[in-house]
Amino acid sequence: MSEKKANIDINGIDLDNPELQKALQIIQFTHNSLFLTGKAGTGKSTFLRYISATTKKKHVILAPTGIAAINAGGSTLHSFFKLPFYPLVPNDKRYSARNLRSTMKYNGDKCKLLREVELIIIDEISMVRADIIDFIDKVLRIYNRNMREPFGGKQLLLVGDIYQLEPVLKEEDRRLLQPYYASSYFFDAKVFQDYPLVSIELNKVYRQNDPSFISILDHIRTNQVSDTDFNLINACVGARLEDANKPEGNFTITLSTKRDTVDWINNQGLDNLNGDPVMFLGEIKGEFPESSLPTPIELNLKVGAHIMFIKNDIEKQWVNGTLGIIIGIDEEAGILYVHTEDGYDLQVQREMWENVRYRFNEAEQKIEEEQIGTYVQFPIKLAWAITVHKSQGLTFKNVNIDFTGGVFAGGQAYVALSRCTSLEGITLKEPLRRNEVFVRSEVTQFARHYNDHNIISTALKQSKADKEYYDATRAFNAGDFDAFLRNFFLAIHSRYDIERPAVKRFIRRKLNIINQLRNENKELRKQQAERNEFLKRLSVEYVMMGKECEREEMFEAAIANYEKAVALYPDNPTARKRLEKLKPSTDKKK
Repeated sequence: MSEKKANIDINGIDLDNPELQKALQIIQFTHNSLFLTGKAGTGKSTFLRYISATTKKKHVILAPTGIAAINAGGSTLHSFFKLPFYPLVPNDKRYSARNLRSTMKYNGDKCKLLREVELIIIDEISMVRADIIDFIDKVLRIYNRNMREPFGGKQLLLVGDIYQLEPVLKEEDRRLLQPYYASSYFFDAKVFQDYPLVSIELNKVYRQNDPSFISILDHIRTNQVSDTDFNLINACVGARLEDANKPEGNFTITLSTKRDTVDWINNQGLDNLNGDPVMFLGEIKGEFPESSLPTPIELNLKVGAHIMFIKNDIEKQWVNGTLGIIIGIDEEAGILYVHTEDGYDLQVQREMWENVRYRFNEAEQKIEEEQIGTYVQFPIKLAWAITVHKSQGLTFKNVNIDFTGGVFAGGQAYVALSRCTSLEGITLKEPLRRNEVFVRSEVTQFARHYNDHNIISTALKQSKADKEYYDATRAFNAGDFDAFLRNFFLAIHSRYDIERPAVKRFIRRKLNIINQLRNENKELRKQQAERNEFLKRLSVEYVMMGKECEREEMFEAAIANYEKAVALYPDNPTARKRLEKLKPSTDKKK
């Protein structure tokens, strides 16, 4: 029997995936913050893009690094919140509730944005430190004047895999944070001690199809590797290296934990080709930090160079991570000719990346991206080799893994191996050792809460009431009080929390709006009565001037005065009568 075809949305998301369905419901209909995680190749990035494209909530996309932010189409955490680059210890007086505003000095636009945003999406969350999460929590509580609720009542969507790349921390910074945090991982932020984070793990793997390889990757990810697993992986040592100079071996990319190794391999690869390199200079306009450049500003290429595309093509000729070889360079026309690993010959021109910041559009009541800088360059970089760090999220058919010098961070071995679509496509320079496969104990402990049925079930039940409260608020704001009462009582029936302080405050706030409007209406009626009395007196004066003009037989001037009297006070009987009498006679004279 053939396997049932997945129900894939036009945005590339598998709508039949049960974990994704739950995650969608929580993001769409609740205020619960959500950690969406999963193995490599389970569709985390696809979910992020889908939410960004379809949600009606005012949202921003943030990431811990400039390149990750550029790739996600958003901003960095540091630029959005103006975070300092040193550890943010909880007892730093500069960032206390009393001093935070004077220290941060957010302008009016930033304050408005922090109040209006409803959903904050953070990609690559595994690289974000716990102290940064607590700082964001404090900022959002203070600037939203909502100290009782986590993140000031805002919803967070955190996307990433803690089994992959961990927060990068200098030793002196680690010592500063150690007295306050159990670990540097985001999930050890103090805000989550009183506020259980809903964690949904995606289980369906889309990148690999071989059950045996998927099983090995699972064991490496969770540090449960058996001798059999090691034997199967280490059978790849030196395999297919003899094919490196053959056409079918040309698209093997080396993954290394060390940047120096990667740079040396790429420079050697370029130097070994005939001829002089052609240098293409990128162009920066406005604000675009060099640390966030997705590809070198001085891009040196030769015919035969191994390259990787680092941006999705609008016409879908290539995606981020597609490998290729330069087969021609037209320097004058600014065109590269590339043969891809899929066998296509493409013409590639320069493309533009945008550096954006978020602003709130007051007129249209929505959050917009404001372009503050651009970078123009070919969407490629040399790719005989790439760091394991930079390979996260990418997919390759053939990889050569070089762990010379060892693995220095938890999850690096898993990230490197899981980049490949099959075990047959992996070549190891050296055997993988047990001490190179390790998982932090805090990661294992936190992962036990993934897909917790009770937590997720509670969140999903709340989603029904939250949606009804949401509909009630919208109806109230629109003046539809029948719909307001109907949805409000449905919400109470779904989840009886009318005695909770937050709900009492909600009701009190809405009823205060009615009192406020009633008082404003009373004041307006009083002002209108005073205005009408003034206009009435002024109208009488024009009548008196009109009568004076009649006595002087200045009938046109009299009519003009009576008309002004009527315009000021339409119910003035004398002015109307005089106009009825005078107008026919003046018309006859004309």
